[in-house]
Amino acid sequence: MHTPSAIFLAIGSLALAASVASLPSGSNATEGLSAEQCCTRLKGVLDSSQVLFPDSEEYDAQEASYYSGEQALQRPACRVTPSNAEDVSRVVKFATLNDCNFAVRSGGHMNWVGSSNIGEAGFTIDLEDMKRIELLDNSKTVAISPGLRWADVYSFLSPHNLHTAGGRSSGVGVGGFLLGGGISFLSLEFGFGSDNVVNYEIVLADGSIVNANESVSSDLYWALKGGSTNYGIVTRFDMATFPLTEIWGGSLFYNATLGPTFYEYLVGFTQRLSVDPHGLLAPILAWNAAEKDYLIWTPNAYLGPEAFPSPLYDGLQDIPTIRDTMRITNLTSVTDEIENGSPGGSRTQWFALAFKANAELPWDIHLKGDDIFKPFLSRPNTSWALTMQPINVGMIAAAKNRGGNPFGLTEEDGDLFLVLISVFWTDPGDDVDMKGATQDLLKWSTDTAKERGLFNRFIYMNYALNTQPVLESFGQENFDRMKEVKEKYDPRGLLNVWKGGYKL
Repeated sequence: MHTPSAIFLAIGSLALAASVASLPSGSNATEGLSAEQCCTRLKGVLDSSQVLFPDSEEYDAQEASYYSGEQALQRPACRVTPSNAEDVSRVVKFATLNDCNFAVRSGGHMNWVGSSNIGEAGFTIDLEDMKRIELLDNSKTVAISPGLRWADVYSFLSPHNLHTAGGRSSGVGVGGFLLGGGISFLSLEFGFGSDNVVNYEIVLADGSIVNANESVSSDLYWALKGGSTNYGIVTRFDMATFPLTEIWGGSLFYNATLGPTFYEYLVGFTQRLSVDPHGLLAPILAWNAAEKDYLIWTPNAYLGPEAFPSPLYDGLQDIPTIRDTMRITNLTSVTDEIENGSPGGSRTQWFALAFKANAELPWDIHLKGDDIFKPFLSRPNTSWALTMQPINVGMIAAAKNRGGNPFGLTEEDGDLFLVLISVFWTDPGDDVDMKGATQDLLKWSTDTAKERGLFNRFIYMNYALNTQPVLESFGQENFDRMKEVKEKYDPRGLLNVWKGGYKL
């Protein structure tokens, strides 16, 4: 049965290896370089083989690997492939000095146009060649380069019986996931993925390479936990590791008519996470274009080799399935299964919404979405999905206990549901209809959550639409604090040439 697309130190500073004088002669922002000129001169900043132009197979291969079909159609003047932090430093210093617009791509999994790619008016820094990974501090920490995907990280950690708070889909990239927070199978116990970063190595706007952690540049360290594209390019994430061997995981599939029953179950499950935070399920109610009907798909993992552990999973066995792939396995097997159920390549829109854990509102959002999207679902390769997942008080407390983050969530918010709406189509002629319908459902869902007293202002960056006020949703105090950090580390606004992401 086809399931439609859905989801899912060194402490101190290093001197910049290349000085301004080492850049090609005439490098001056007042010249107003074109994107093509920027790319041509970049061949003198890096090895010329690291600057890819539209007539090369390497360029086309990188373009084709984006999750979003629309981002894959953006054609930058060139694509730049640094190998290490020093390469990134040279490129950033050159770009800010010469006012060259650029985008940055890690895994290329962001959904909206321009989030991690750029058109002909700039170049894209693609970090895919930065794939160093190693264990540090007696295996308590793993150093991860941003060009890796979580499949690479888990394959490396698995022989050591270790895990870290990374993505639940193996094809997601490291960099974007962590700079947007990141929800992991470990999050209910240890907070967002970014709460588990113990050190960032980052290239700042002036090209300097610094570390940010609890002891050094602690203000920057805090801001980077939800930093998006505001502070610099992170070239290494050092993350806490956790022991893990076998788990119980896989997928459960249900008839869509069981939606109200399942959402009621999810409310109780979320409450029980305070007793046992080792399981996570995220039901996806999606239009199945092949069957011309809706289907509930529930990716699921429990961080131990025990099926239906009590009390967390009490009652789940009583809900009849139409397919069940749950088994005792390893985490990589589950994240690969989720990735296979969530292929990219479509034109797509996502949005995020958070509200108090409640069984009725998710079903009503589904019904409203069915009404809004029904006129379009007969079109080829068109589908939409509603994904629900818990953010419980324990997850919020864990984030606070690990140093806090900018998101503005508190235990007083109580147990929350995080909603992801994802919409998919392939015909460019459907862009106006599908994007308009997505906005209609976003407005209705937000207004209804507010009317029912369930709305929470938090907007999860990694699921958000580019029109959503993500950083403002963190609360005025945190928003202002993030801006102060940006002004401290980029006082001249040099990184304004970095396009994409959510800007302060």
